[in-house]
Amino acid sequence: SISRYIQHHHRPRRLPGAMKQKNATGQRVLFVLGVMALSALFQLMTHRPETFGRLCVFLAVFTLFEKAISYYTKGWHLFVLDFCYWVNLSCALIPLLIPEGESSRMMHAALFIHANGPVALAVPIWNQCLTFHDPERILSVGVHVWPMLVTYATAWHPFDKTSASFAGKFELSSDLIVVFVSYLGWQLAYFMITRVLLADYIKRNKEYASSFRWIASDHENAINALIVSMARRLKVFSEKERMSPDDIRSEFMFMLIQLIYTIVTCSIATIVAIGGYKAHLVMMIFTIASSLWNASAVYLEGSDSDMKQPEIEKKD
Repeated sequence: SISRYIQHHHRPRRLPGAMKQKNATGQRVLFVLGVMALSALFQLMTHRPETFGRLCVFLAVFTLFEKAISYYTKGWHLFVLDFCYWVNLSCALIPLLIPEGESSRMMHAALFIHANGPVALAVPIWNQCLTFHDPERILSVGVHVWPMLVTYATAWHPFDKTSASFAGKFELSSDLIVVFVSYLGWQLAYFMITRVLLADYIKRNKEYASSFRWIASDHENAINALIVSMARRLKVFSEKERMSPDDIRSEFMFMLIQLIYTIVTCSIATIVAIGGYKAHLVMMIFTIASSLWNASAVYLEGSDSDMKQPEIEKKD
C-alpha cells in the first residue's frame, strides 16, 4: 500500500504508448475536459470572483470526501488525517461556525497563511502533476490548491459576511499566534488519534499507510534520511539506528521536521500576505505552473515513446 501511494502521488508516472492503450479514447476525452475545465475556472476567477470563491469552497469539501472514500478502499484512509485535509475542511467550517467580526477575520487570516504556506508549497515540493486525463491526480493537486484559491476570493473578492470581515486585512502579530496555535492543535489531535484512540487498530493493520508510517518505512526517502541524520546529531538515535513506524522517538522527530517545514513555509506565506494582491497572484501562478511543469514530463515521455519508429531488420 505504501509503495502504491508513492507511485500515485509523489512521483511522475510514465505513460509510454498511452495512445495505444484500450482506454486511449477515454483518456483523450478526460484530457480535453480537464483543459477546458481549468480554462473555465480561471475565466470565472477573472469575471465572477465571488462565484469562483463559492465554487472553490465546494470543490475543497467535495475533494475531501472523495479522498476519504477512495482512500478507505485502498487502505490509505489515515492520510485523511493530514494537515492539508484539515485546511480544506476549514474552508467550509469557518463561514459556518465563526461569527463575523474580529474572530472571523483572524481565522480567515490564519487560513490564508496555512493555505498559501505548507499546503500550497507541497505541490512543487512533492512534484505533484496536474495530468488532465487522470482524475485521481487532479484531485490530489486540488487538495493542495483549492484552499489557496479560496483564500484568493476571501482576501481580495469577499463573497460572504465572514470573508468580508477579513478582506485581506492582516494584523500579523496576533494572526501568527492563531496560525501556530491552530497548527499545534492539529498536531496534538493527530498524535492523540493515531497513538491513543486508534493505536490498537493501527497495530492490527500495519499495512495501512499514513504519512508517518510511509516515511518511517521508506529508508530511501529523502525526508527519512534527513530525520535520521538530525536524530543522530541530537543523540536521539545511535549511529546505527533508523526510523521505525512503531518507534515513538521516530514520530517525535517526524513531528519536529513537520514543525520546521511549517515555520519556513508559513514565513513565505506571511511575505505573500504582506505583498498583497499581486504577490498572491505570483504565488498562485508559481504553484499551478509547477504542477503543469511536472505533468509536462509525463506527457512528453509518453509522446516521445509513441513517436519512436520501429527498427527495421537489415537483410543482406
